[in-house]
Amino acid sequence: MANTQAQFGFQQFGYLPGAAPDYQQSKGLIAKGYSTNIYFGDPVCKSSASVYMQVASNATSTTVWGVFVGCTYAPTGGGAPVWSPWWPGGANADATGYVIDSPNALFKVAAILTTVPATAVGSNIGHTTGAGGTTIGGGFSTYCVDQSTLTTNSVYPWQVYAMYPGVGNGSDTTTNYNWVIVSFNAQRFRAGASGVT
Repeated sequence: MANTQAQFGFQQFGYLPGAAPDYQQSKGLIAKGYSTNIYFGDPVCKSSASVYMQVASNATSTTVWGVFVGCTYAPTGGGAPVWSPWWPGGANADATGYVIDSPNALFKVAAILTTVPATAVGSNIGHTTGAGGTTIGGGFSTYCVDQSTLTTNSVYPWQVYAMYPGVGNGSDTTTNYNWVIVSFNAQRFRAGASGVT
């Protein structure tokens, strides 16, 4: 059955074989004036000019920090800090962002359009912002991987680990919008990665 388009960002899928499960999330700062929304499942990186995390918008040359899974922030109108699955683009003070950054983590992600073929397993790949995220229903990412960026180039942020092993939508490797399982490639805790944009 042909796939239908579904954009959901990077969803944790498990860990590389032999790696101990580590469900701990790491923390980092988000600048109170950072005006770009960060959605649940967006890849993030550290700004080269500061200690703050930001969206990893560059598809092929950004070393990723991890995948964003929420934040705590003080609302701009005042009041106690609140937890949110997405960053709303501004706060009353620097916020705490949470990321999955285990170097052995695996993620499920959709192709932006053209199918990622089974022959791509082992190749590196870049990401794309998709539709740009949504604040409806939990602030989910719409990031995808972009089949047109498949390469052996070592600086690309992701490696195709496997085809999605499920059934139904996303499992047809012969039609557009299929889903794949990826691991980190250029990531701050992997050899040779700088950890900044």
